[in-house]
Amino acid sequence: MNKIVLQLWEESIRGSGIRPDGCSIHVDAVERDRYVESIYASRRGSSSVPEEYERIVGSPVEAYIDDVMFESLKSEKSIRLAQHQMNNLVEMEDIILRDE
Repeated sequence: MNKIVLQLWEESIRGSGIRPDGCSIHVDAVERDRYVESIYASRRGSSSVPEEYERIVGSPVEAYIDDVMFESLKSEKSIRLAQHQMNNLVEMEDIILRDE
């Protein structure tokens, strides 16, 4: 198993509330920070709140993935997973979250 950084996300939709929005996985904390910055950078300079947007939830989480997934992640540096993808991978233990 290979150690990675996992960041949870949520989506806010005006009039509908907030819902879980999957996660992003990263080869390390530096790539996680770059990825988050790229998402937030597109919003700078705007004085209005968008009707729909995503944001991080909490702190990064230490997680582990198998060699096959890790090879893909190494080449991409960061991969975004929808909520159902994340749930399936955790359920199948292809992503293992570190116990607190």
